[in-house]
Amino acid sequence: MTKCAICGNDRFRRVTGRGHWQVRAYQLARRTLGLPKLTGCGPWQVRACLACTNAFTFPPPVADHQYEDNAFFELASAELSRWRLGAAEFVSWLTRAGCHGSLLDVGFGSALVIEAALGAGFQAQGIEPSHPAVLSARKRGLNVKEGYLQEGCLPEGSFDTVVMSHVLEHVADPHNLLISAVHLLADGGHLCLSQTNYLGTLPRLLGAQWYAWDPAEHFIHFSLPGLNHLIQSVGLRIKKAETTSLFWDWVDFTKLPVRQWPRTLLHDLAVLVNKTRFGFPFQGDNLIVLAQKA
Repeated sequence: MTKCAICGNDRFRRVTGRGHWQVRAYQLARRTLGLPKLTGCGPWQVRACLACTNAFTFPPPVADHQYEDNAFFELASAELSRWRLGAAEFVSWLTRAGCHGSLLDVGFGSALVIEAALGAGFQAQGIEPSHPAVLSARKRGLNVKEGYLQEGCLPEGSFDTVVMSHVLEHVADPHNLLISAVHLLADGGHLCLSQTNYLGTLPRLLGAQWYAWDPAEHFIHFSLPGLNHLIQSVGLRIKKAETTSLFWDWVDFTKLPVRQWPRTLLHDLAVLVNKTRFGFPFQGDNLIVLAQKA
């Protein structure tokens, strides 16, 4: 990749990553601690475009069909209530921002947003490539479609709101995906994107240890200016944008093996930063942007 996939600029800066020697040291540390060797753990970098500020994984992930059979949407019972609360808060945010009527959740995963939207009075449905996720949603009586979002898969102009929560980073060409979403919006309809913010305080603090880089799956890493640039390039008007934080919960390191203490203490440091909003200034590691069709 020699040019930015969003704006076409050809100048980048290195943000973070792991080199060959860092990967070797990491695997050696795992072997010393008696942990299995990680497969697919090679060197990687994140480089930011100097024009639009969106960042990209080098080398990019391998585009395959991993999402069609993946059951990553499944949540442990201990986590379910927390994610259900987060879905309810997200839908409440949409309602306060003026969204109503028919809603499409693209890449709905656990389908908790669809359930929360139905409870808030939306006529909600979803589309998702994961076959296990679709089966789970249908068993709960939800109106969902299996597959990827593309032109012609749903009637044009049929939705008042289209939601994509942590979807864009998984596609090599987010511009075309957003164009397909815009075609589904009725006049005056809203597109809501929730994405990680690589310029947040925690990514800056943790560097390559920030869990949301995920170089094996994430093509693109967004900033607020970069996401605005992308949204405006498909003809939408930014209506509302907020920087929030991803879920970070305390972990009691004393209940874990000693070999896991360093990583757990780093995790709890991230929780402390999030809960105290410590930073100069503090910036959350998640973005919520609402755009409107003319």
